[in-house]
Amino acid sequence: MELTTSVAIIAALLALNTLFVIAAIIKGIKVLTEAQKFIELARLQMPPITHDVAQILGDIRSVTKSVDREMEKVGEGVSALRDTAKNLRDFEFLLQDRVERPLLDLTAILAGLTKGIQVFWKQFIHK
Repeated sequence: MELTTSVAIIAALLALNTLFVIAAIIKGIKVLTEAQKFIELARLQMPPITHDVAQILGDIRSVTKSVDREMEKVGEGVSALRDTAKNLRDFEFLLQDRVERPLLDLTAILAGLTKGIQVFWKQFIHK
C-alpha cells in the first residue's frame, strides 16, 4: 500500500512538474517571439541610424577642418595685433624722443627766461 501511495504521489508531482515546464516553455516562446519582433524592428531602424551617424560624423569633420582654417586666421590676426601694438609703442617712444623732450627743454628755457626777466624787473627797474 505504501508503494502504491508513493508511486501516485510521484506521478502527481511529475504531472505538476510537467505543467510548470509547459507553462515555462510557452512563456519562453512568447519572449522569443517578442525578441524576434524587436530584433526585426531594430534591423529596420539600423540603416537610417547608421546613415545619420555617418552624416553627423561628416559634419563634425567639416566643422573641424573649418575651425583649423579659422585658427590659422586667428593666429595671423593675433600676430598682426601684436605687431600693431609694437608699432604703437615704438611710435610713442618716437613721439617722446622728438616732441616731448624738446617741449620740456623749451619749457625750461621759457621758465628760465621768465624768471630772469622777473629778477631783472625787480632789481633794476623796480628800484
